[in-house]
Amino acid sequence: MEVTVEKRSQLVSYVCDELIVPLWKGEQLSEVYPELEEAFAGSLSGLQQEGEITGEAKELTVIHGLNRIAAKKLLIVGMGDPAKFDFVAARNAWGRAAKSVVSKGNAKNVAIDLPTTGHLSAERLSQAVTEAFGLAEYNYEGYRQKAKREFAPIATVRILAADDAVSAVQAGVLRGNALVSGTNLARTLVNEPANYLTPRALKDAAVAVAERYGMTVEVLEKAKLEELGMGGVLSVAKGSELEPYVVAVKYQGRKTWDNVIGLVGKGVTFDTGGISIKPVAGMEDMKSDMGGAAAMIGALESLGQMKPEVNVLAVIGTVENMPSGTAFRPGDVITTMSGKTVEIITTDAEGRLVLADCITYAKEQGVSCIVDAATLTGGIVVALGHYCSGAMTNDKALMDELLQAADVAGERLWQLPTFEEYRSLNKSRFADLKNSGGRYGHGIIGGVFLQEFVGETPWVHLDIAGTAYTATTGDMQPAGGTGVMTRTIAEFVASRSQS
Repeated sequence: MEVTVEKRSQLVSYVCDELIVPLWKGEQLSEVYPELEEAFAGSLSGLQQEGEITGEAKELTVIHGLNRIAAKKLLIVGMGDPAKFDFVAARNAWGRAAKSVVSKGNAKNVAIDLPTTGHLSAERLSQAVTEAFGLAEYNYEGYRQKAKREFAPIATVRILAADDAVSAVQAGVLRGNALVSGTNLARTLVNEPANYLTPRALKDAAVAVAERYGMTVEVLEKAKLEELGMGGVLSVAKGSELEPYVVAVKYQGRKTWDNVIGLVGKGVTFDTGGISIKPVAGMEDMKSDMGGAAAMIGALESLGQMKPEVNVLAVIGTVENMPSGTAFRPGDVITTMSGKTVEIITTDAEGRLVLADCITYAKEQGVSCIVDAATLTGGIVVALGHYCSGAMTNDKALMDELLQAADVAGERLWQLPTFEEYRSLNKSRFADLKNSGGRYGHGIIGGVFLQEFVGETPWVHLDIAGTAYTATTGDMQPAGGTGVMTRTIAEFVASRSQS
């Protein structure tokens, strides 16, 4: 899909498959679009008087051009109440239009009127349009013998902007495209079957992004992991024939390598639960247990295009958790890279072991803060369901930055507590820690386990177990991988840019 920006002229003259115009509740079509009203001989006002067109949110009116305008169809998109209008409302509205365009037929050429209004800046409006159409157009084909595309591709989207808004609209398009690219890459990684997306393949995906944008990359293979004492990663990998990797990607956007943002992603490419094996129902979805790593790789893709003046070190652990005669067991005591020992209560609490080593490695590389993302606990799903990701922190200022970034990105994020009482639940009789502190407050307990390895470094943990993968569909979201937190992480990093 190509998104272009043009100076707005007479809407009736645009030759395209779909001409899409927004309408806010309370606006009169005859006043906002007099040329369209004239072309349709006053019938648009008639439809509005009859209550067929109101501008309410979720409203989408399709009118055939019938040679009255150059476009084959006119789509009037309800934007809702101006007082409640924000970036999420804008993207949802454009998403409904995008879903209508891609839901049937062949590749479409679309023109979208982007009027300058006081509801949202032109840059943010154009970003919302770009994200909506880029996310709605996404299609994961999989491995069918015969291709069966679920959605029609969009050939071009022309955004029609006022003369004084063209540069702002172009900036919004560039940012939207970067965030779409990262999100859709993360979606595809999550959607890939585990026999295709092995730990090596996930490592290769991170390397490919780094090489595409000239980032520095280091791959730690098994021998190096053993040398560094990464007992968390190595223990989880013991049950699998596939070797683990830790990938460290450096994005340097500043002249000096300082004030480095640490990003850490859990990349368990398939999680059987190990010896503590999961129930069969739904286990096929455990290919998504690398959603945190996918979010970090997707964020790197977005940052490679956005080029913010910041420094980033992304550390991603890739591993498979399988049961076998060599697998680690409940009751084992392992030693992590930090030197802390961990009693294994359940081998199905493996992600925190991988993250513990990756966090320690990031700290030793001198990062100034750490944000980790992981499909860590079923407990977070119980707490927040499938619409909101959970967050925990040891630093209020950093947490505020992440919450603000999530708000800018239009993703739902909610902070949970990390009170001292929760940390006591991870105490072990036989080691420094145990990897499971019980059922109640499980999502928080998993987060505060990681806190033990963070120390004083400012840190935010993002638990995306309930949001990384979905069985339902939406206007901009097919079933499968969501790419959740990719945009939030990219927005957070970009917000620290020197520019």
